[in-house]
Amino acid sequence: MDAALAELACKGYAAFSLASVAEAAGTTRPALYRRWKDKTALVVDAVAQLAEADPPAVTGEPFTDLVAELGNFAHCIAAAGAEPLAGMMLADEVDEAVRTAYLDRLVAPRRARLRGILAAAVDRGDLDAAADLEVAGSFLTGSWYAYRIAGRDIPDDWAQRVAALVWAACSPQATSPTAVSA
Repeated sequence: MDAALAELACKGYAAFSLASVAEAAGTTRPALYRRWKDKTALVVDAVAQLAEADPPAVTGEPFTDLVAELGNFAHCIAAAGAEPLAGMMLADEVDEAVRTAYLDRLVAPRRARLRGILAAAVDRGDLDAAADLEVAGSFLTGSWYAYRIAGRDIPDDWAQRVAALVWAACSPQATSPTAVSA
């Protein structure tokens, strides 16, 4: 896995090869193929291992925990060069087992942690119980991809800024916009 992560971080997904990983790991391509169907399956497992290895500790302060979780998300994507995986998972051609592994090992745990942090904030009264936490959770990580799709660099303070924006939008003091009739 270390060899796969190093290859991914160094070369990116497009240039990632099982042959290079096998060489760096001191094994053979057939040995890798016995465990992983293709390079996408190996990359999903490697990135999932990175994401699972060191999730941020929960402090009990929801805003602090949210910023830490977003910082961990940013680290995991950048450290592994894993941005292309998200786009690939939208493609019809992706093997369903690989997509399921990606969703189960990367997306679901991160979304569960984000949902837990936001729910803790609601329980403390920091966020409005009527706030749409499902959309808020999607906005948090989705903003990263929006920056990258637009070809923009991620600001150094991205985690703090996106957390503050969602916090303000979901706070008890926030007012919902009224529908405008056409």
